Amino acid sequence: MVNILPFKGTLYNKKRIKRADRVMTPPYDVISEEEQDYYYNLSNFNVIRLILGKEFPSDSQYNNKYLRSAASLKGWLKHEILKEDEKPAVYFYEQRFSVKGKKISRQGFISLLRLEDFDRGKVFPHENTLSKPKMDRVELLRATSANLENIFTIYSDEKLKTLKIFKKFLRRKPIIEVKDKSKTVHRLWRIDDKTAILKLMKDMKDKPVFIADGHHRYEASLRYRNEMRTRHTRFSEDESYNHIMTFFTPIEGPGLVVLPIHRLVKLGNHFDFQRFREELGIYFEIAEFPFGKRTEKKIRKIVLKELGKENQDKHKFLLSIKDSNKYLLLSLRDDINIEDFLTEEKSAAYKKLDVTILHSIIMQKILNVTPDEGISFSKKGAEEALDMVLDKKFDLAFILNPTRINDVIEIAKSFEKMPQKSTFFHPKLLSGLVLNRIAYNEKIIFDDKSLE
Repeated sequence: MVNILPFKGTLYNKKRIKRADRVMTPPYDVISEEEQDYYYNLSNFNVIRLILGKEFPSDSQYNNKYLRSAASLKGWLKHEILKEDEKPAVYFYEQRFSVKGKKISRQGFISLLRLEDFDRGKVFPHENTLSKPKMDRVELLRATSANLENIFTIYSDEKLKTLKIFKKFLRRKPIIEVKDKSKTVHRLWRIDDKTAILKLMKDMKDKPVFIADGHHRYEASLRYRNEMRTRHTRFSEDESYNHIMTFFTPIEGPGLVVLPIHRLVKLGNHFDFQRFREELGIYFEIAEFPFGKRTEKKIRKIVLKELGKENQDKHKFLLSIKDSNKYLLLSLRDDINIEDFLTEEKSAAYKKLDVTILHSIIMQKILNVTPDEGISFSKKGAEEALDMVLDKKFDLAFILNPTRINDVIEIAKSFEKMPQKSTFFHPKLLSGLVLNRIAYNEKIIFDDKSLE
């Protein structure tokens, strides 16, 4: 169903860059302003200068962050800070990390994915996108003509046959091994074996692919592809701009970890917290967990454990309210029908999402706030979100359980989009491992002859 292809990756030149950890970053969309400064100061050749350039008051049409990214890329190639591989390859990528003390390995591969419109039923999104961040990535593509970061996709492979193709090649030393700030170890192998690549291409053809992370980048690439087709009216499916650099990992692999994205809310000075508490009681059973200054950490641990107890039929949220000395555990009442709060028909999987219930009943019905105004998202864990309310930086924190991967797949297959920020696939892919340059006049065709 999908076409995956090897490519000549562009990588940092080890002869010029001795410390890989100084030139690589997390993806652009999880980097704060403070972290942007940190990576800028780490190295003049840090990939931050390509993926998330700084903006200045004097920026114009002829001097802006996108053009500076393009100039940096061109200069780094000219001075061989970056070098393109001589042969097309697939890049095997492993991440080693820990979650709650458990050591985990996530494995997959990086290749090109032929771009497909979503209505063709080959590549499935699961989240809505926003126009502003999408146009940001379009502008960067126009300026650099390169995929500077991977999108993250998942596919089904119950017996992990696709990963077994790489097994014999992993006896070699990886071409890159680097540890990031979060202590995740990233390892990359270059696989240019013709037989292995052709087998992988064949095995992937009948597999639908689901976008886990990178929806804005994928849709930006679709728009860029369409622009190129308008500019060059004689086109096929094979042009370089018809593809996007992509990381693939199987759903059944042990390293597919989905974490929740918690919600933080700021309210006006005249917000009626007592009325809010009463309205919550209409829709949710509420368990209170009082605490004092000395007992807060202990009670927090207890209520988080209670929230995480497995009960797939019970929708629960942990609520923290500013200036309150108690945590509230909200459980949806059995007599509440979520369909009463939805404006259009949705699948069964969509209706039972915790984020659907949270946004439909609490955010929209009770609070009347939206992701565009009033809601912030915390990707750094429940502890940080709860601390934000204790420190009075936000009025409310809603702590969620993670979305189940099966629900992500079911919703995507139904051609539905989940509410914004429903999933956080952990850990993030490392940016700077490999880049893909797009040549307007180059066709990407791989078969027995082209791989010789």
